[in-house]
Amino acid sequence: MNESINCSDGSFYERGGRIYVQATVNGRTIKKSTGRKVNSINKTWMKKQNPSDVLLNLLGVEKEKKLQDVSIENYGLKIINATSGGRGIETQKDFVRILEKTIVPFFKLYKLKDVKVIDILELLKRADNKFCNDRAKRVRSILNLIFTSAFEEGLIDKNLFSMQILKNHKFKRKPRKTKAYNVSEMKIILDNSSGWLKLFFELSFKYGLRTGETMGLKWTDFDLEKGYFRIQRSISKGVITESSKIIHENKNHLRDIYLFPETLELLKKYSNFKPNDEWLFVTKTGEPFMQCDTIRNYHVKPFLKKIGVEYKTVYATRRTYVSIMRQSEKIQLEDIQEVVGHQKGSNITDKHYNIDVLENSHKVKKAEEKARIFNDILSMA
Repeated sequence: MNESINCSDGSFYERGGRIYVQATVNGRTIKKSTGRKVNSINKTWMKKQNPSDVLLNLLGVEKEKKLQDVSIENYGLKIINATSGGRGIETQKDFVRILEKTIVPFFKLYKLKDVKVIDILELLKRADNKFCNDRAKRVRSILNLIFTSAFEEGLIDKNLFSMQILKNHKFKRKPRKTKAYNVSEMKIILDNSSGWLKLFFELSFKYGLRTGETMGLKWTDFDLEKGYFRIQRSISKGVITESSKIIHENKNHLRDIYLFPETLELLKKYSNFKPNDEWLFVTKTGEPFMQCDTIRNYHVKPFLKKIGVEYKTVYATRRTYVSIMRQSEKIQLEDIQEVVGHQKGSNITDKHYNIDVLENSHKVKKAEEKARIFNDILSMA
């Protein structure tokens, strides 16, 4: 059948945000939509394709170009690694872990082309029952990445995630309420802590640092004369990661933060008897804390139990900072994001926001303002 077809080289063109292909087939000009949106991924796809082959395939002429028997494991790992530049190191490891431990075992008897939307829904249902909301969403995100990319590369003939049933999918398990220490608890913690733990809490509460960022601080990160310090590394799960200027999605790990006067004074006092010339926070052996578990189990939890404050998480100190700062009308959201290391304009910041930390003091203040206005008007009578 193909021997009787005379087709020109053809070309791609864009119209209305979509990619079209055209060519002359047996003396007749034919134009067809590829079904692809105009974006960076599909523009790259265009450069790799032969327009005439694409058109003939759309017309159903080249039936020998059958869908490939691609395994979910091989393709999934390939696309996760290919897109790793947009993720942090630990997030990338977790993507691979979810693929290997959750997705591949579920689809072990399937090839990419064999998967149906009902299969994906069943896996999402299992993830919903087994994992927290954030992790279940990550499973869905990885599946979306795999099947959308496979469709755009022509490995499958339908993008399951463009179907309405998956677009409308919602997990039953609700996100856990963000925990934070309230202002009273924070004051008790700061007033009663001492030594390196006092400085650890000071930096965590007043600047909203990620726990790994606090653990990774060195004396060379601080300029006590100019009154600021630089966040440029993090320690997580035994790995020290130096930050770069690359902003991963909603996160910015490299930033300068100016110190409050009381923190600067505390740092100067602490520097007089610093336990290590390189790291701010070290173990008894003089090594930096490589695991948050060590700080949590052997230092934070026992201390909070001693002073009668309920333990939330170490990370909750960061949420306390964001929650307090979001209550001020004088501080812009972008200023908060600059300090905590969120990309400007990101809506991730408000996920850390928990008004409960104020213990209704904001409501009392508003009531007092209303009372003043009411009584001022009443006095005019």
